[in-house]
Amino acid sequence: MLKNKKRLVDYCSSLVFPMLIVSVVFAILQLAPFGSKNLLVSDLGSQYLPFLSSFKRFFSEGGETLYSFANGIGGPMEPLVAYYLMSPLNGLALFFSYGQLPEVIVGLIIFKIGLMGLTMFTYLDQHYRETTIFTQVFSLAYSLCGFVVVYLLNFMWLDVLVLFPLLVLGLEKLWLKKEPYLYGITLFLSIIFNYYLGYMVCIFSVVYSLYLYYLHHYKKENKFKFKRLWAEWRQFVVTSLLSGLMTSFLLIPAVLGMLKTGKSTFYLSDFLPVPRFGLEALSQMGMGTLNYDMRLDHLPMIYSGVVIWLLAFVYFFLPTVSKQKKKAMGLLLLFIYFSFLLEGFNTIWHMFQSPAGFPYRNAFIFSFLLIKLAYETYLYVKNHQDIQRVKKYLIRGGLVYIALLSIGQFFLNYPRNQNYLISNVPFLITLILILMSLFFLLLAFGKRQKKWLFILVLLTAIELGANLWLSMKDIPFGNQNEFAQMYQEQEALFRTLPKSETQFYRINYQPSKSYRGYAEKNNGYNNPLLFGYAGVSSYTSTLDSNVQDVLVNLGMYSKNERRFSYVDESAVANLMLNVKYTVTNKNIPLKTKIKEKNGMVVYQNEEAVGTGFLTNDHFRLVTFREGQILVNQERILQGIKSSQTPYFAPVSQTRTQNVLNEVTLTGVTKTEGPVYLYLPDVQWKDVSEVLINHQPIRSDLLIVTNQLFNLGNYRQGTPLEVRLKANKPLKVTNQYWASLDQGKFNDVLDLTRKKSFQMERGYRGNWQGKITVTDETSFLYLGIPYDENWLLKVDGKVEPLERVLDDFSGIKLSQGTHLIELNYVSKSFRLGILMTLISVIVTFILVVMLRLKKKKKQT
Repeated sequence: MLKNKKRLVDYCSSLVFPMLIVSVVFAILQLAPFGSKNLLVSDLGSQYLPFLSSFKRFFSEGGETLYSFANGIGGPMEPLVAYYLMSPLNGLALFFSYGQLPEVIVGLIIFKIGLMGLTMFTYLDQHYRETTIFTQVFSLAYSLCGFVVVYLLNFMWLDVLVLFPLLVLGLEKLWLKKEPYLYGITLFLSIIFNYYLGYMVCIFSVVYSLYLYYLHHYKKENKFKFKRLWAEWRQFVVTSLLSGLMTSFLLIPAVLGMLKTGKSTFYLSDFLPVPRFGLEALSQMGMGTLNYDMRLDHLPMIYSGVVIWLLAFVYFFLPTVSKQKKKAMGLLLLFIYFSFLLEGFNTIWHMFQSPAGFPYRNAFIFSFLLIKLAYETYLYVKNHQDIQRVKKYLIRGGLVYIALLSIGQFFLNYPRNQNYLISNVPFLITLILILMSLFFLLLAFGKRQKKWLFILVLLTAIELGANLWLSMKDIPFGNQNEFAQMYQEQEALFRTLPKSETQFYRINYQPSKSYRGYAEKNNGYNNPLLFGYAGVSSYTSTLDSNVQDVLVNLGMYSKNERRFSYVDESAVANLMLNVKYTVTNKNIPLKTKIKEKNGMVVYQNEEAVGTGFLTNDHFRLVTFREGQILVNQERILQGIKSSQTPYFAPVSQTRTQNVLNEVTLTGVTKTEGPVYLYLPDVQWKDVSEVLINHQPIRSDLLIVTNQLFNLGNYRQGTPLEVRLKANKPLKVTNQYWASLDQGKFNDVLDLTRKKSFQMERGYRGNWQGKITVTDETSFLYLGIPYDENWLLKVDGKVEPLERVLDDFSGIKLSQGTHLIELNYVSKSFRLGILMTLISVIVTFILVVMLRLKKKKKQT
């Protein structure tokens, strides 16, 4: 009874101890709920919070479909959900308000780190069958390893780290006891919770199986026999295959969705076996080597605590460990380390895509193996009778550790590595910690072992907590109180928009710099998911590249293949995308002001005539030219209503003047209407200020690449001067500068308004609307992305949906009044469900057969 109580205390301690340390660090940093700050920085603020908000809205307010118009301008949700939202712990968000979600995220991070400590302790206890108070050091080292310290803001990855020790335990049970169940379950859950890291776990499972096979099954004298080899590997292969196939309901839609993104592009240079770093990486065995600014580009995060590294080095000096085991473990560690070192190897580990930031996402595997080594060393040293010999091993390991760390720090100070160097002070502190830890370890193997081990536990806790604090102290934290207030105010603003609850239209929400609760400049890419409306911006790793290309060619701003936003509006884009409202903190002349509240103004765009409109059959032939935005918009207008004179009139009498770091463009408008400027060769990240007729154009949005600028409305014959001020000389070789003839464009609006189509939400997520065709035949343009999963019905009859304007949708209609119905039916999801069911049935049959076979043997 007493022993069971002690084990319960040990297990509970492994959960609570990491949570306590992280909570103390977060309290020192004043993070809510311990203070007024929040973690709305980097991808956590721009992606994970909006996605969690969308997750909560789906369950709280009734989600009915796998497709959402809040996802970009419309897209399937399966890839996004699979990549970001499959953690079961996200369910905690349902019990809190939207404004409290940043605090929920802090709580989730703390709890997941605690669970990591619990599962690591479970592995050590179940594998080695020997634990002490000092075992807490090893479970704590895993829960606060380098991966966690640097990547905890990517909190959706932590679930796989929670499962990982149990998966390794399951692999060992499979190979040593022929028990596949724990491995099969944890592999299935790892892929489900986050298939990206789950993929890495699959690679490790194969490699670790080779390690176990070499140690426990392989014999040199045995000749190769496929039948014998298959008998030995069959259980692993079948269990892995079935566990993977059972995730098909999620994995197939996710993979097919990812193939539509920019990440499906491969570059040969990413697969070359060239080194990513040199000996400076050895410096990462010390504390305080990484911070927030280095999160996107850094050396491998292999730090797991001084005691862990010290004992790990001692492992290879132990005489009781066989040469075979040392060789196998050494090769296993080198295999993982080479996944960091070689570019091609690293790319393969990251799903055949060189990561855009966060470069070593499998570093937790290295930390786990290192901790495993250290624990085996600890048990040997603890139980060894020859104390003097043990002390020699410890001193030898300490010297090796100090030598390698010093070499790494020496090369880290080379000029070419200066971008990885924060300070030399943490290196000196690490040296002191090595000597202190070595001193206490030597004392621990005397008469008062528990006393010194307890001191080491506290020292390690302080060390790991300090390392976490050092990595986070320079984060530009947001303000939680401001965020909660902002969310409440903006959500109230959206609720008061004069709209039908079911009618479809889009909103261009340009976030104000104030009220946001963010310290970093944030373009609000995922505000549609954050607030729950159909928008015109997105930032996800699951962004459809075809949709993005079309939007960029229409005039949208895109920094890279993962994001786009609507910075400066254009009348044609508003027409084609049905952007009915613009929410901004700016004054926009000539637009209809609907409401003004809390510093934000709501304008109605007259160009938004409906979800789509009837046009002529010739419109189906209109295509875009890459990078020629104004040409594309001209083509659209000509396709709707042909005109002998162009809709866009180039600005006349243009001149370009360069003086030092300034470029001045001058010209005269030829028509009355909005003026648009596109300068594809300008590096906007170097531009510090833009002035139009000496008046500065300001934006709260961060612009670093090209997009279409709206310079405002001007009368015919107005002289214009655009001045660009930069930090260094600018190159302006191509310029596209034209004004839209407002009178001619109004004729297009009158035509489309008369033939507009209004789409409304129907039953269970369906969309529907009626349209009357007066011509003999006509073509209905729809401002929604083309997707083969749309099920289109015209008057109850299934009809094919056509792709127009490169990636929008359309329907050819006959004369008369028609009921148009659209329902999103994911074919890949249905296929995945079918494959999952088949896999479950096969698994059930195999389990029954194995049990019958086992029972037969026993009788």
